[in-house]
Amino acid sequence: MNRKKITSDTRQLVLHEAGFRCANPVCRTPLTIEIHHLDYVSDGGSNAPDNLIPLCPNCHALHHGGHIPTESLKTWKLVLLTLNEGFDRRTVDILLALDQLEQLSISGDGMLQFAALLSSGLVAVKTRVYGGATIAGTDSFKVVLSEKGKSFVENWKAGNQAGAVAAR
Repeated sequence: MNRKKITSDTRQLVLHEAGFRCANPVCRTPLTIEIHHLDYVSDGGSNAPDNLIPLCPNCHALHHGGHIPTESLKTWKLVLLTLNEGFDRRTVDILLALDQLEQLSISGDGMLQFAALLSSGLVAVKTRVYGGATIAGTDSFKVVLSEKGKSFVENWKAGNQAGAVAAR
């Protein structure tokens, strides 16, 4: 298969995503110059940014030597997505909890913690209960994953970074 050169714009985007460092969270060597394909070109992988991850020469060699599994690289890519898309660990935990519980009941004050998820369309308000909720006189809300949120979580759990990006 003919290998196409990664464009400078794509290379710049991938390096920017990782802060111009190795994507290995333990290594983080600066001035990473090697771009690795998560899905190999020989297996049909593309030069799309979601299929690329920057690695220092040492980590790149460790991966190809079988010491760093592909699953780890894909996880690191998802971590970069989380950092760059404003999804902190707590936000991802909320999405994963909603996936397990199917819905959460929260107070009006608790809605502030869901503001980013609501505005991104990953979570939806299923019902609103006016007054008389857990705290007398306070509205409560039943929140659920939206279809977009379900797609994001499904792809996240599968390690499908492209699908997670497309879902958000």
